[in-house]
Amino acid sequence: MTIRMRLILALLPLFLSACAVQNSGVESKLYLLSSNSDSFQKPTDAPVIGLKPVTVAEYLENQGIAVLVDNSRLRIANYHYWAEAPETAITRVMHSDLNRLMQNHAVDNGQLGREADWVFNLDIHVDQFHGTDDGLAVFSGYWRLSDTEKVLLRKRFNLSAAIEEPGYAPLVSKLRQLLSELARMQADEVETLLEKRSSPQH
Repeated sequence: MTIRMRLILALLPLFLSACAVQNSGVESKLYLLSSNSDSFQKPTDAPVIGLKPVTVAEYLENQGIAVLVDNSRLRIANYHYWAEAPETAITRVMHSDLNRLMQNHAVDNGQLGREADWVFNLDIHVDQFHGTDDGLAVFSGYWRLSDTEKVLLRKRFNLSAAIEEPGYAPLVSKLRQLLSELARMQADEVETLLEKRSSPQH
């Protein structure tokens, strides 16, 4: 068998698979986690909190949106995809929300690489970010605030909310709301802690 024939046979399954998708008539859809693009003016001397790039569980390193179908089995959508990598989208959204919510601190997006300005570091890891077959949006993981010397705050979060109607668009919308909920919790706890640290008795 010639090399050319071997190459044709090797590529044939890929070609047939592509044709099957094209002929199925199903349109792929992309979903974006929206964020506020407005700029927020902060005092020039505001301490900077650096939000490091969010890390995610391995199953989220997949463009297909995930749905938990039982206690241990996930279904990854074939035609419903994240418009960008989930870890990139979550970092962008959390940066936008936190920078808007925190009045006394500037929040820097670690994806832009300005670590020299950071006084504090905020790490977020996502364990779960998906829907469930029984109509829930689930968002869980842990986060940590540290300065240059030590960890100041360490928290787990486990958030969920009912999806009002079936479909991937309502799921994505609810997951976006859960991101905002986490940002509000973080902003309150971080600013309360840092205000105590900067008060005269400290």
